[in-house]
Amino acid sequence: MTARFEFYERACAGVTWRLLSSNNRDLGRSGVGFADVDACLRAVDEVRAAAGEAEPVIHRVSRLAWAWRLEAGPGAVAVASRAYQRRVQAQTACDLFLRLAVEAPVNTDVRQARA
Repeated sequence: MTARFEFYERACAGVTWRLLSSNNRDLGRSGVGFADVDACLRAVDEVRAAAGEAEPVIHRVSRLAWAWRLEAGPGAVAVASRAYQRRVQAQTACDLFLRLAVEAPVNTDVRQARA
């Protein structure tokens, strides 16, 4: 099995997406929630379309941690799912996300997210 997009519903955020690796590791996610599955699916399409031109931004989240986000248009279309100890790890994770997101299938079944 390859990486795949999955949708989650959160009571406070609506429907969000995550890109999961073949071993279920969270590789990246939407930075915002969407009103419904259709809007979330359009957001995944936007990530795929922006993969070649989005601006990866590697940034500090604390004194000892780094993260990434992809910016296209007015804001982030994807964000890191966790913080990394080194800048190079965040960059490598972003590169992997970009490489896998373009071809990853979408599972539109909506799961209930844990709080």
